[in-house]
Amino acid sequence: MPLTPNLFDGASERHGRFERLFLAQDKLNDYINEILDGSTDKLKIMDGVEHDLSLIVSLAFGKGLKTFHATTRLCLLGFGHDALILLRTNINLLINLVYILSKENPVECAKDFLAFSYKQRTKYLRLAHGIVNPPWTPNMTDEEIQWRANSWKNVSIEKKAESLPPFHYAQGYRLYSSFEHSDAFGLNDFLGDWDELGQTIDSGTSDKHIDLALVHNFEIMADVVVLICKYYEINRPDIFKALHDIRDELYAD
Repeated sequence: MPLTPNLFDGASERHGRFERLFLAQDKLNDYINEILDGSTDKLKIMDGVEHDLSLIVSLAFGKGLKTFHATTRLCLLGFGHDALILLRTNINLLINLVYILSKENPVECAKDFLAFSYKQRTKYLRLAHGIVNPPWTPNMTDEEIQWRANSWKNVSIEKKAESLPPFHYAQGYRLYSSFEHSDAFGLNDFLGDWDELGQTIDSGTSDKHIDLALVHNFEIMADVVVLICKYYEINRPDIFKALHDIRDELYAD
């Protein structure tokens, strides 16, 4: 079946209007590929006590990269609001990574995260599908799972985000949550212009929030890349400086 004829309408023109911001995404992607190609010996799932931690870090990198690309494509197609909702998930991912890797013992913190995730998944399986005994259980006692899950849960996302610049959580995450939850102010953003019939509702594609989404998309993924490199001891000061310079250029205007 052929693609809908107007699926990509406006994409080329929108790329031209935000060319500098789209090029920044391309440059970041090129640097990520350079890191991946040059560090295959380091970017591995580790054995022993760091297995779970390294697995979480690696999977977060993969998920973050996919969402980075998805956000860029949504912006190209004119879905700015939806791009911001996706960005919210990558901010959450960044916050979790920063919190885990900044702890005195990241291995133990990763276990807390795993236990909490397990409790959430077992709750879903029980309520949605009536499955009482999940097919996989962490290598922990029930008591350890419970106290570790509580240890993660009892630290709010706001607290976990304290070491990040406010642009990520206090400004970005909070605003994007309004759209994600479809609260009254988030819905108000879809009011269109008045015409001869009265108030219109804007449900089409547009340039709205494209600049914000692309700038923040770059910021989040650049911070994730630096975190990954730090964890895997990948020393690329040339790339880190290049990312810093691009970041400065994004705010030059």
